[in-house]
Amino acid sequence: MADNTDTGEEEIKPRSYQLRLVDHITKKNGIIYLPTGSGKTYVAILALKRFSKDMDKSIEEGGKRALFMCNTVELTRQQAVAVKKYTNLKVGFFVGEQGVDEWSKTKWCHEISECQVLVGTGQVILNMFTQKIMELSSVSIVIIDECHHGTGNHPFHEFMHLFLLAAEGTPLPRVVGLTGVLIKGNESKVFHKLKELETTYRSNIVTVSDTEEFKNVMLHSTQPKELLLGYPVQGGMHPAVHTIHKLIERFTALLDILEIGQQPKRFSKGMQHMLDPNKKKNVKSKLNDFEFQLAHYGVYAASMAIVSVALEFEVKLHQSETISLRNMYMSALNLCDRIRHILINMLRNSLDEDTDPDDALHTEQTIMNYSMPKVQILLHYVKQTFSGKEAKDICCLIFVERRYTAKCIYQVLKKFIEATPALRNVLVPQFMVGRNSVSADCENLLERKWQKSAIGQFRDGEANIMVCSSVLEEGIDVKACNYVLIVDPLKTFNMYVQTKGRARSKEAQFVVLCSELEKIEVNKQINQYRQTHADIGEYLKDRVLERADPLMHDIADHFHNSIQPFINEHGAVLLPSSALMLLHRYCQSLPSDAFGFVEPWMTLLTEQQRKDLFGTRAALKEVVSVELPLSSSMRETIYGDQMPSVRAAKMSAAFNTCIKLFYAGELNDHFLPVSLKERVAGIADFHFAHWKKYSDDVVDTVSKKKETQERHSTYKKAFPKEFDDCRPRVGEVCYAYEIILEPQFERNDYTEHMHDNLLTGRNMALLLSKQLPPLAEMPLFCNQGSLHVRVSEQPRELVISTAEQLEQLHQFHAMLFRDLLKIWRPSFVLDRRSKENSYFVVPLAVGSVGQNVVDWPLVRQFQRLPLPAPVSVKQRQEQPVPRPEDLEGKIVTQWYANFSSKRMLVHKVRRDLTPRSTMESNSGSMSYGEFTTSKYGNHIGGVVHMDQCLIEVRALTEQLNFYVQQRGKTSAQSKARAKIILIPELCFNYDFPGDLWIKALFLPSILNRLHYLLHAEDVRQCFNTFLDRQRLPENGVDYRPKRLEIDWSLRRNVDPHGNAVPNEDVEEPRSILEPLATKGIEMGVKNLHISDVQEPWQYYLEPVDLSRNYMSSYRVELNYYNQFINGNIASIDKMGLDDKEYWLQTQFNMPKRGIYETRSPARLPVARPALLPPASSATTQESVNVLPILLKSVSDEHISPAHQGEFLAAITTAGSADVYDMERLELLGDSFLKMSSSLYLASRYPDWNEGTLTQVKSRMVSNKNLMYCLRDTDIPSRISCSLFDPRISWLPPSIGLPENILALRTEQPSLAKLIGPHNLLDLQLSEEEVQSGRCSESTLRRFEQSCKGNQHDHYAGQDFSSDVNYCFGEVTIQNKVVADTLEALLGVIVRNYGLQHGFRMLEYFGICKPDVGKPLTQLLDLELKSAKMRANASTAHIDGFLINHSYLEQNIGYTFRDRGYLLQALTHPSFPTNRLTGCYQELEFIGDAILDFLISAYIFENNTKLRPGQLTDLRSALVNNTTLGCICVRHKIHFFILAENALLSETISKFVHFQESQGHRVTNHVRFLLEERDVQLDILDMDDEVDEAMENGSGEGPRIGAFNLAQNVDVPKVLGDVLEALIAAVYLDCHDLQTTWQVIYNMFEPELKEFSRNIPISPIRQLEEHKLAHPVYGPPMVDQDVVMMYCQFTCLDKTIRVTGVGTNKEQAKLAAAKSALQKLAKYDP
Repeated sequence: MADNTDTGEEEIKPRSYQLRLVDHITKKNGIIYLPTGSGKTYVAILALKRFSKDMDKSIEEGGKRALFMCNTVELTRQQAVAVKKYTNLKVGFFVGEQGVDEWSKTKWCHEISECQVLVGTGQVILNMFTQKIMELSSVSIVIIDECHHGTGNHPFHEFMHLFLLAAEGTPLPRVVGLTGVLIKGNESKVFHKLKELETTYRSNIVTVSDTEEFKNVMLHSTQPKELLLGYPVQGGMHPAVHTIHKLIERFTALLDILEIGQQPKRFSKGMQHMLDPNKKKNVKSKLNDFEFQLAHYGVYAASMAIVSVALEFEVKLHQSETISLRNMYMSALNLCDRIRHILINMLRNSLDEDTDPDDALHTEQTIMNYSMPKVQILLHYVKQTFSGKEAKDICCLIFVERRYTAKCIYQVLKKFIEATPALRNVLVPQFMVGRNSVSADCENLLERKWQKSAIGQFRDGEANIMVCSSVLEEGIDVKACNYVLIVDPLKTFNMYVQTKGRARSKEAQFVVLCSELEKIEVNKQINQYRQTHADIGEYLKDRVLERADPLMHDIADHFHNSIQPFINEHGAVLLPSSALMLLHRYCQSLPSDAFGFVEPWMTLLTEQQRKDLFGTRAALKEVVSVELPLSSSMRETIYGDQMPSVRAAKMSAAFNTCIKLFYAGELNDHFLPVSLKERVAGIADFHFAHWKKYSDDVVDTVSKKKETQERHSTYKKAFPKEFDDCRPRVGEVCYAYEIILEPQFERNDYTEHMHDNLLTGRNMALLLSKQLPPLAEMPLFCNQGSLHVRVSEQPRELVISTAEQLEQLHQFHAMLFRDLLKIWRPSFVLDRRSKENSYFVVPLAVGSVGQNVVDWPLVRQFQRLPLPAPVSVKQRQEQPVPRPEDLEGKIVTQWYANFSSKRMLVHKVRRDLTPRSTMESNSGSMSYGEFTTSKYGNHIGGVVHMDQCLIEVRALTEQLNFYVQQRGKTSAQSKARAKIILIPELCFNYDFPGDLWIKALFLPSILNRLHYLLHAEDVRQCFNTFLDRQRLPENGVDYRPKRLEIDWSLRRNVDPHGNAVPNEDVEEPRSILEPLATKGIEMGVKNLHISDVQEPWQYYLEPVDLSRNYMSSYRVELNYYNQFINGNIASIDKMGLDDKEYWLQTQFNMPKRGIYETRSPARLPVARPALLPPASSATTQESVNVLPILLKSVSDEHISPAHQGEFLAAITTAGSADVYDMERLELLGDSFLKMSSSLYLASRYPDWNEGTLTQVKSRMVSNKNLMYCLRDTDIPSRISCSLFDPRISWLPPSIGLPENILALRTEQPSLAKLIGPHNLLDLQLSEEEVQSGRCSESTLRRFEQSCKGNQHDHYAGQDFSSDVNYCFGEVTIQNKVVADTLEALLGVIVRNYGLQHGFRMLEYFGICKPDVGKPLTQLLDLELKSAKMRANASTAHIDGFLINHSYLEQNIGYTFRDRGYLLQALTHPSFPTNRLTGCYQELEFIGDAILDFLISAYIFENNTKLRPGQLTDLRSALVNNTTLGCICVRHKIHFFILAENALLSETISKFVHFQESQGHRVTNHVRFLLEERDVQLDILDMDDEVDEAMENGSGEGPRIGAFNLAQNVDVPKVLGDVLEALIAAVYLDCHDLQTTWQVIYNMFEPELKEFSRNIPISPIRQLEEHKLAHPVYGPPMVDQDVVMMYCQFTCLDKTIRVTGVGTNKEQAKLAAAKSALQKLAKYDP
C-alpha cells in the first residue's frame, strides 16, 4: 500500500517525484521503479484518477475500465483495499478462490458493468481476455504490481503477449508497471534483463530524474545500517543425533517399499492447486524439515519441532482413507515418539535431579547449551539488543527460509523470553508463514484467520518481534521496522532488496547471520547485490523522459515462441502456457464418483518410441503423449510436437489436446469446458422449443434460478364435444339415452326398498341433439351396496314439436337440480345458450315409442316441486282420509318436525296399523298417535283421522357422491332403526314417483363421470388414430368398452353422509428392527483373511491358551479347557468339513438360494398377504418369467385394446378420491419415459458423457417439460383433479351464472379477478332473472360494485379463483398433476400396445423428435456408435482383461456373444489400462433406465393389491443403490471390477464382509448404510461460499469439507453402477428385452419376493417410529447445489447430532436419518 503516511487515516499529499512520475505515465507506458517504502502504490492511485474518464459509462456506451494486476492473493487483497480507500471508484476484487473460473460470461459482464477498477491476480485477469470476456479496447489503464515477475510463462508476460495478438488499429490501454526490484533472482546480465523487461511491457523504466530528486526519495525509503554477525561452525555430531538420522533413514527406506495403493489427486476448481499432495512425499518432506531443524538449530529446537511434526501426522491419521494409510501414519507417529524420547533424554542430562519435571528443561542455560551456534548468536543478539528497552520502541522482523523453521524459532524465542527476566516484559513474539493451500477447508480457514490475527497484532504493537518465512518478502504490508534479522542465507537479489526494504525506520538495523567460514562469501554476495543495484542505477541514469519506446520488431521477437497461440474464429486465445491448466480443468468437468479421479495421463516417450512414431530425427527431441480419462469422448492418444525440453513437450501435448477438444466440441468458444448450461442451450430450440410459448427457458433450470413460476395453472375447462352445443331444438331430431341402474347387492329387509326401486322400468334419460359413443358401465356405491350404471347404447329418437314443450323440459330439468337435489346457488340461472353442457335430463315413459318417449304428464306436473307447509287441525278435518294407493312408492316429508327437509320413501303402506296401534319399539304401551302427540303436540295439535293406515318409510340419503364404497358395515341396530313408521295425515306427499326420485339422487355422480368418460373416449380415439390402432376391429367399429374397473388397492375415505373425502395416509404396522452386530461394518479388512473359517463358538467362550500361560494358569482353567474340548468335538469335526468344502469351492460361488428363509423364527416379521407371481414362475434359476408388456412389443397378436376406463383412470388424480386414479399407470409411464429418453439421448448424442446425458435427461423428463408438452394438447383441460362435491363445486347441465356476469371474464378481466364466492352468494336474483338467464342492469351494477369493494375491505389481496373458477368453466391444476397425467397416458399405451407404440407417443407429445429416416420405434435397436463407448478390438485383446469371465457369466445367467460389452461394463474410470472400450458410465446410464422400467413393469403386473404409494416404495427399494450393491456382491460381480483405487477396493471389501454377516440379505440395517450421494460434497473453494454456508440458517454450521471423505461411504456406488452397466451390456449384446428381463429376474428374484411381502420403509420413517429416538431435524442449509441438514436424536439418554448432505432437502434428510440409525443400531440395548 502507499506509504506516504504513517497514520493511514489522514489525506495523503503527493510528493513532488510522485507527481512527476504520474505526469510521465499519463503520456506513455512506464515501469515505475522506486525503492520499497517510497510510495509506488500511491503513484498508481494517482494514475487511476487521471485515467478515470468514461469509467462511469457502460462498456456498450464506450465506457472504459481499469485493471490492477497482482502476483498473489494477499497482494491483490491489499491493493484492492488501498484503491477502495483512497479513490471514489467502484472496485472489484477477483481471485481464484472466489470460484471465478466457474463464472459464466453473463456473471462476468455484470461484474464488469458494476466495477470500474478490476483488481485481480494475474491469471484471473489473463483469463478474462483469452476467453474474450473483455476486450483490450475497453481498458484505459493496466497497472501491474511487482511487474518484475513478468518473465517466461507468467500471467503478466502472457497478458502483454495479447497486445501483439490484438487486431491492427485496436486502441491499447496504458501500461504501468510497479516494482522495487526490477531483477528477478540472481541475474548477471543486468542490462539485458532490464531491456527484456522494458520490451515485455512496451515501456521504459521510469524513476527519479536527478540526484536531488533521488535524495527526496531516500527520505521516504529505506537506508538501514547493515551488520554481518558471524557464528562459529559446530564440530562433530552427538551419537544420539546420529541415531536419529539412522532411524529416519531406515523409516524412509521402508516407506519406499510400502504399498499404499494408488492415491487420487484432487485439484481446486481452477485446477491451479493440488489439494491433496502425494502421501509418501508429504511424510518424507516433514521428516526432512525436522532433520533440517535438528542440523541447523540444535537439539532444543528439534525437541519442539518433532512435536509439531507428530501433531501433523496425528491429524493425517484421523483423515486417513485406507488401512494402509493409517498404518503408514501410525508408523510415522511411533518414529516421532522414539525421536522425541531420545531428544528429551539428551536435554534431561542438564538437570541436577532425575526426578525434575520436563518443564525444568526450559532454562536460559539449557536453551543456549542445546542450540546450534546460529541460534545462540541470534538469542545473544536479541538479549543484548532488547534488554531494558521499552516494548513500544521495538519492531523486529526475523526472516527464515522454511515454514517449519519459522514455527520452530518462534517456539525457541518464546521459551527463551520466558526464561530471561530482562526480556520477559519487553518482547512479545509472533510468527507468520505462507499458506500451504488456498482450498477453503476448515484447517486452511483457521490458519488464514490466525495469520491475519498475527499480522494485526504486529501492526498494532501487541507483538513486537515477528518470525516469518519469505511470505513477507513481497507485498504484505506491515509497519516500518527498526530491526530486520536474516537467519538463513540470502539466496537472491530480490530477497536482499525486499527484506532490507522492511527496515524503514530511522536508525534501523539490517542484520545478516552467517557462519565464520562463509563470512567472506556472504560479504562478496552482498557486495554483488549492491553492484547490481548500482548497475540498475547506471542503466536508468539520465534516461527518464527522453527515451524512445521499445520497437515493434523487438517486441515481436521477444514474444516469439516455438508454440504459437491458437486464436479461434470468435477471437478467443488459447495460450500454450494455459493449456495444461485447461486440460486438467476439462478432465475435472467429466463425471466421476467419490472414488474416481479424472486427470489426463501424460507419458514421456522413450527414444525408441519417438523413432518409431516420428523417425530418427526425433531421437534427440522430447515428445509427450496424452491419454484422456475413459469418460472423455476423445479416446485417441494425442502427441505433442517434438520439443527441446520435457517441459516444452508437455506444454505442446496439452496444447494440441486442447485444440482437438475444441474442434470436437468439448471446449466452447471461450476455450472453457462446455458446461451443462451450454449443452442445454444448444439443444433448447430442438427439444425444448415449447417452453418459449409460456415465456420460460429451459436454460434457466441449469442456472438454479429461484423458481418464480406458480405451481398451478388455470385452464379453460374442456367439455366433451358431444356435450357442446347439444341443446335440443324444436323440430329437430334429438336423442334420449336411457340411464339404467342395476343393483349388485342382495335383496333383504334392509336393502329391498333400494333394490326394487332401482329395478323398476321407469328411468331418466339424457336428452341432447348429438349422439353418444358407446360408454363403459360404471360402478357406484350406496349404503346398501354397489350398483352398475350404464347408458343405453341405442338412443330413442325424439322431435320436440313446440317451443312450449322445450321450455317444459328445461323447467323439469331445472326442478331436478333446484328442488329435488337442492344443487342450487343464489347466483344460478337457467342457461339458455346452446353451448357447453346444454343437454337435459328427462323422465322416460315406460314402454313408449315415437313422440311418447318422454313422460310428458310427469314433466308438466313437476315444473317445480311443491313446497311442504304446516297443515292445521281444521284443514285436516276438512281433508279426506289419506288413501293408501296415493302413498305407495311416493316421497314424503314430516312438515311438523324440525328436520322437515328430510325426504323419505314410502316403502310400505301398513294397513295393519292405525294411530291407535301400540308402537313396536321400546316406548312402553304408547300408541303411535299418543307418541306423536306427546312429542309434537305443539306443532300438530293432535291426530284427526284415528282409523287411517300408517306408512313405513325409509329416509333417503343426503349423499350425492356415490363413487366410493363405505368402509365397515352398518350394525344390525342401525339397520332396525332405518324402519320408520309415520302417520300419513302428518306428512306432506310430494306425489313424485319414488323410484325416479331415488334414481335422481345418483344423477350428479353419473353425469360427472359421463363428462370424463367422454373425454377418455375422445383421447382413446385420438391416440388410436395417431397410432393407426383404429384399424383393429376390436378398437374400431366393433369396440365395446369394458366396465370401469375398481382399483381395490385404493383406500378411500367417506364422510358421515357417504360422500368421498380427501385421503389420509394409512400405514400398516411394520416389523421391528433386526439387531445389528456390535461391530458391524466398522470391522477392519486387516482382520479378514481368506483362510479364515468361522469358529462354531463365540470368542469369549474360548479357553485360555495353556501352552503360553502355563506359569499363571489355575486348575479351574484346566478343567474348563478339558470340558470345552470334549463338548465341542462334534463342532470341530463339522468345522473341519467346512474347511475342506471351503477349499473345494472358488471365491466366485454364490450363496445358496432361499436367503430370506434362513432367519430365526423369533426374528420373522409380521405375516402379510403374499403378493407374488404364481409359484411356477420362479422356482429355479432357469425359470422363465415373461412380462406381458414385452410380449405386446413383439407382435400385434398380443395387443389388447386400451379401454375407456384406463384412459379415464389416466386423467383422474388421486385428489378426485374416485375408485381409480392415475398413480399406478403413472408408475409405469414414468419408468417407460425414463428408459425411452435414455435410449433416445444415448442414440442421438453418443459423444456426450454420462453426467451431461443424465442432466439433460432429467430436464427432458422433468415435470415442467412434461407439463409444457401436454399443454400443447387440450388434455390438461380434461383432467379430473378435484374432489366431486355437487353442492359446492359442480355446475349442473343447462344451469349456470347469468350470461352478462360470465361476459365479465372477457370484457373486464381485471374486475373478474375480484369476484369472490361471497359476491356470488349475495347475488339475489329474481325469478324473472333466473328464467331469462341474465341479470338486470341494476343487479349487474350492484354486483360490480360489490366486487370492487374487495380491493379495500378485509378481502383485499385474496385470490378467490379456486372458489369461483368452476362457475366460469375454468379449472386450476397443479403443474405436477399435468406432468403425471402425461406419464399415466404413456402407461396406458405401453401396457396395452407395447413399447414401440409408446415410443411413437413420445413424438406425439413432442418429448422426443425422430431423426430423418429413423423413427422412434427403432429406439430398441440402439447401437453404441460413440468412439468412447465401443472400439474395434479383437476377442483376444478383450479377453486379456477378462480373467475367469465364465464364472461371472455363469453367476448372472448369461453368456456374451460380444464380450466387449462385458469389458466396458466392468471398467471403472480409475482403470487407465483399458483403452479398448470406454468405462461403464455410459452403459450405466442405459442400464439404469432399462432396469427401472423392467422392475416397474413387473411390480405393476404382479402387485395389483398394493396401493400406488406402496408400489413406488417397492420400486425404490428394489432399484436403489444399496439393494443393487447387495445383489452385485451376492453374485460375486465385485471380483471382476477393473479399478485401480485402493480406497475403493477397501470400501468394497468392508461392504462385502458386512453383507456376508447379513447372509447376503438386504436387511433393515443394510438399507441405512451411507451411499455416496449421502456424503459426497465438493470441497468449497471460495471464501464467500464458506461464509454463506456458515451463515445460512441459524445455529452452528457444519464443518466445511467434512463430508467430502470417501471413507464415510458404506455402499460404494460403483457396485450398483456396474450392475446397471451389466444389464445394459446384456441388452446391447442380445437386443432382446425379454432375455434382459430374465437375467434381471434371476438376480433380483429373492428381493422381488421378499420386498413384495414386506415393503421396506424409508430410514426417515424408521427413525421416527423408534420409541426412544425422538428425532428433530434442523433447517436445511444450502450451499451452491448442496443441501445440509442435521438430525438431533436421543441415544442412551444422550442427545446426539448427526448431519446429512444431499442435492436436495429430502436427500439430506434421508442421509441424516441413516447416520442416526447407524448409531442407534450400535448402541441400542
